[in-house]
Amino acid sequence: MHPDMIQLCVVQVDWNVPSTKEFRLGEATGYLKKQASGAQIMCAVRQSAIVLPKDTLNPVIMAGMGTGLAPWRAVTQDRIAQKRAGQAVGPCMLFFGARYAKYEYLYREEFEQYINEGVLTMHTAFSRDQARKIYVQHRIVEAGPTIAQMMLRENGHFYVCGSARQVPEDIYAAMKQVMMTSEGCSELEAEATLSNLKMEGRYTVEAWS
Repeated sequence: MHPDMIQLCVVQVDWNVPSTKEFRLGEATGYLKKQASGAQIMCAVRQSAIVLPKDTLNPVIMAGMGTGLAPWRAVTQDRIAQKRAGQAVGPCMLFFGARYAKYEYLYREEFEQYINEGVLTMHTAFSRDQARKIYVQHRIVEAGPTIAQMMLRENGHFYVCGSARQVPEDIYAAMKQVMMTSEGCSELEAEATLSNLKMEGRYTVEAWS
């Protein structure tokens, strides 16, 4: 959709030092904030671990937290462009998690347009918008039957992007629960299923420290 452009999804890192009340900015995001419009900066593009299915009819299931939404925006844009060009495409299912919908629902209008075009279904989890904290892993379990159908019977691909601290483990636990509940299998059998998906390149994690 944007072959000659690199787009960044950046959330400013800032905090107040408890002892001095001094306001500080993160090294990278603080640097970007200080740049004037049109400024040139040095950067490098690294190869991603994400490999999309060769068959555009294969379902794509994506989970992103915060700025981890960025690659799934690109994936969805790719499928939208294919459909607009008259190519048949499979479904995209996106799970997005943040704290507050009002402030952190990134690209909301854009994604709503993709939903209206019939390519995307979206499941959101805004953890601080209600008394009971709801996270992406909860939404994954809720959509378990559909996920199992796509992954085990329709050659679907599952992708996760987010912080390496806890996100991959939480999502893995949710996916394991999906397999156990939907397939009526044991924990070991569910783990074996997920291991096979990873070896086939159909369960991919893109995480940062």
